[in-house]
Amino acid sequence: MPSVHQDDATTLSGPVRFAQFNVAMSYDGPGELARLLAEGTPRFHRLAGIIRHVRPDVLLLCEFDHPGEGGDSGTVRTFLRDYLNNEFGEGEPIDFPHMYCPPSNTGLPIYKHSDASNVISPEEAHGFGLHHGQYGFILLSRYPILFDDIRSWQQFPWHKMPGNRMPEGFYDGSTEQTLRLSSKNHVCVPVETPKGVVSVVACHPTPPVFDGPEKRNYHRNADELRLITDIIDDADYLEDDAGSFGGIKNSNPFVVIGDLNCTPVDGDGDHTELRKLLSHPKINKTAALGKLVPTSAGARSHRVFQYRYDTSNTWTHNSGLRLDYVLPSSHLLVTSSGVFWPSSTEAGRSLIADSQDRIKANISSDHRLVWVDCDINM
Repeated sequence: MPSVHQDDATTLSGPVRFAQFNVAMSYDGPGELARLLAEGTPRFHRLAGIIRHVRPDVLLLCEFDHPGEGGDSGTVRTFLRDYLNNEFGEGEPIDFPHMYCPPSNTGLPIYKHSDASNVISPEEAHGFGLHHGQYGFILLSRYPILFDDIRSWQQFPWHKMPGNRMPEGFYDGSTEQTLRLSSKNHVCVPVETPKGVVSVVACHPTPPVFDGPEKRNYHRNADELRLITDIIDDADYLEDDAGSFGGIKNSNPFVVIGDLNCTPVDGDGDHTELRKLLSHPKINKTAALGKLVPTSAGARSHRVFQYRYDTSNTWTHNSGLRLDYVLPSSHLLVTSSGVFWPSSTEAGRSLIADSQDRIKANISSDHRLVWVDCDINM
């Protein structure tokens, strides 16, 4: 299990721990998360216990509802105050003084209805969602976030990606010209660690399923993965939401973090597109495909209903898939990594399993927290 950090954010020794966790804190009603947080739901306390156990320095939480236009309506502050940084619950309190809640395309209408209600279905939004901001993601950090230097590609139109895989003829002409590529957002967030600035490239591509013979979600997931590659390749066609072109420059260290909804081997996504990212020359090979790929002991004994070809100890989801990633750039030295999936004999098992030791999504989440320690000395 991961070692515990000292909670002194000013320390200059030791690696920086980057982590990603799909907490499944998204609900059909826009105020539902706030209500449940106020009630003190046990599942949320277990989610917080996992975070307190691993003690990341920089943490991306996926599927955490917040306002679709960005910012915090109070749900993030409540989770920080009442679940992560208090004297109750499992593990020592942990404080994240810095946070970024980016705008999201989920639930954002592609076009307005002519009637006054403007009620839409999730399929009529830029990203699937019953309300604007559903399934959003947030970034928490012990270190300062350089807000003035954040870049985002939320508004980038899908059709403007050269060689895009938008299904031909599936959307009407207006939608083809308007539909955004990122189902939530693709952001590049500089974080000022004690040893230097590292950019967090965060995203949560759409699942490559729930579509028809046109396979629109399959192709969109693949192009969202490719967008990550193009950002770290500094592709000249990219135009961010502020009108600047290109992506990350060669000299800038970064960490790609997200629930990418794709695996290198199993599942329904385009494995080739993901493997291009994992094997990219700018990605640290040891954490992506080598000896320091995040693993767990608990997943080895987990049974799934469908045969999987990938190594079980790399799984990050109850269905036996590696969906969640922390991918440092080749600038960074990876010192250790892991997936919070304790075995039945390890500490923290009660945070993911019921009293009969059964792994269930409603105990905490159907996903597992993934972490990677990076030495920022460059």
